[in-house]
Amino acid sequence: LASTEPPFAPHPTWADLAALRTAMEGDASVLPPSALYAFAAFEGGDAYVNFTPSVGSRVPALAELAVAQGAVHAGADGKTGETLVKSVLAELFARRNLPVLSWFGQNILGNEDGRVLEHPDNKATKVRSKDHLLGKILGYAPETKVGIDYVGSLGEWKIAWDHVHFAGFLGGRMNLQFTWNGCDSILAAPLVLDLVRLSDLALRRGESGVLAALAPFFKDPMGTDEQRLVAQDEALLAWLGA
Repeated sequence: LASTEPPFAPHPTWADLAALRTAMEGDASVLPPSALYAFAAFEGGDAYVNFTPSVGSRVPALAELAVAQGAVHAGADGKTGETLVKSVLAELFARRNLPVLSWFGQNILGNEDGRVLEHPDNKATKVRSKDHLLGKILGYAPETKVGIDYVGSLGEWKIAWDHVHFAGFLGGRMNLQFTWNGCDSILAAPLVLDLVRLSDLALRRGESGVLAALAPFFKDPMGTDEQRLVAQDEALLAWLGA
């Protein structure tokens, strides 16, 4: 749990654990802070969960370290509000063969998360995480736009308004609009508690590496390309029952 980092260019040493260790002896800045936390967790054989769209454990050398040390990791970017709804509605359009022409989403939020996302670089990281889901569910990329703006008076509240323009029989054009008004911390807290419990379960089972089964919790899940919420939930239940 942390503020979203700005984009961080991959370093050549990210591809190899030995090279990364050598580079870090001279300059730890080859990794962003989120990845340094992952490195520390893996060295101790512990779990690391990335609830942000930052780099975190998405470094090949760190994935190698996690397996070697018997550590587990999951991410990225908690799916708590607008994107959760989008993942359900997108499958509805796909199953009814209703082509989505465009999907516009405007988000306004307060708290420190919103304040950090006022910075263009940090915002760019978040927009990429929120925007890629539709293409994976629909099978094509409609015209999309994601807006994120800080409104301090909202405090912990996050409001999203979405306009979906779609086509039906004989090309008839229609639209769906929805408004999401949620309290950010109340939505995130139970997910974080479950992620801690599930990561602990994985460690007690002797698992290591990325926990792809935790995909339902994230906008940009690691270890899988599956974005359909029902399919993600089924995979999680199968993992729990294993």
